[in-house]
Amino acid sequence: MLDDILPHLQQVKQRGDRWWACCPVHDDNSPSMTLREDGERVLIHCFSCQANGIQVAEALGLPASVLFLKEKARPPIPRKVLELAKEDRFFIAIFESEIESGNRVTFNDKKRYRLALERVKLLDRRG
Repeated sequence: MLDDILPHLQQVKQRGDRWWACCPVHDDNSPSMTLREDGERVLIHCFSCQANGIQVAEALGLPASVLFLKEKARPPIPRKVLELAKEDRFFIAIFESEIESGNRVTFNDKKRYRLALERVKLLDRRG
C-alpha cells in the first residue's frame, strides 16, 4: 500500500513506523505530512494543511483505492467442481423430496446428503 504512494512524494523520510514527506496538497517545502500503514489501510495526515489520505491521493493523481489493502484474487473454480456442485444440488433436492414423502433413506444416503450440503455451502460462500 505505502509502496504505491511513497514514490510519488518529495523528501520522504522514515521515523519508526511512520513516514514523513512534503504534502502534495499545498506548497510544502519541508515534510509536514505523516503516513503509516494501519492493518488494511494507509493513514495520512498533513499537520500543516490538515489534508487526509483521500485528498493526498487525489493531489497525486492516484485512485483512493491505493489507501486500502487489495483483496487477493481468487483462482477460478474448476469446471469439474462446478459440475459436481450441480450433481450435489440435484441429490439434495431428491433426498429432501424423499424425506418429505416419508420414504426411508439409507445411512449412506444420509452421509452423501451431509457431504453435498457442505460442498454446496462452501461454493455458495465463495460466490
